[in-house]
Amino acid sequence: MTNSKLKLAGVLIGLALMSTTSSCSSDNGEDNPNILLLSSISEKVDIGDSVNVDVSLLKPEGVEKILVEKSNNGVVDSTKSQEIDVHKNTFPYTFKQQVENVDENGMVVYSFYAKNLAGKTVDAADLVLTVNLAQLPLLLKYDWKLVSQTVHGEQTATEDLTDDVQRFNSDMTWQVDWGTVFSSMALETLNSYCSWQITTEGSVIKTLSTIHYNIFSPTVPIKTTYNVKQLSDKKMILESYMDLSGFGDEYTDHESVVSVYEAVSKSDDFTPYRGQNADNYIISSCDPGTY
Repeated sequence: MTNSKLKLAGVLIGLALMSTTSSCSSDNGEDNPNILLLSSISEKVDIGDSVNVDVSLLKPEGVEKILVEKSNNGVVDSTKSQEIDVHKNTFPYTFKQQVENVDENGMVVYSFYAKNLAGKTVDAADLVLTVNLAQLPLLLKYDWKLVSQTVHGEQTATEDLTDDVQRFNSDMTWQVDWGTVFSSMALETLNSYCSWQITTEGSVIKTLSTIHYNIFSPTVPIKTTYNVKQLSDKKMILESYMDLSGFGDEYTDHESVVSVYEAVSKSDDFTPYRGQNADNYIISSCDPGTY
């Protein structure tokens, strides 16, 4: 046989082998290896939402169970692992889970593993949840330090104000650390800080109100309400309105005051009424959560 004929024979044999392999794959279905399918692989959710995803098994034979693992930022939470018994459930099977407060700390992934009788994974699929940050946990997670205060486009925050750190506690109490810089007449020391409250729309805080007392009127609560323009893990922007008409013709009785705060990690150094005796600022009229 000539060389050209040998080459041709080799090609034909190769094609025949390829055809045979392809035919075998088609017969046993390995050209479509998907056994487990999810009706959704990614969703954007809020805290408190119920997540429903349909789990389908294209080839239930040979699959004994489906292991479901939950992870947050790549760390598996073994306490949340579940098993779906293939023989005791019908498919599509609806997997349900509620989005929890702890889920907002990162990307949540539910991993589904189809296991055979020997415990070997024969297929897998992931449901990735992007959790929108709920704002209330953010408000409570950080302390808040004033960066700027703007009226008529002018910066009005003085050093004694930017030295203050505010803390909003889960029991509805509001505390302020004055820092070490005080106003010329130490006017801030006349205030006793009491409580806070919010209004919300879903997971978004629309308004934030603070309640304090003046030591000269210890039974009269002073409530200031701010529109929350932004609240994230980096900054909070509040807008309030004040009567500044007494400061000149260019001001009105409804002037916008925009205050920008930076989020700072809570510290053991936080000291309410710093430099003063905190016991002197206990007001019996203060009743957090009732305003």
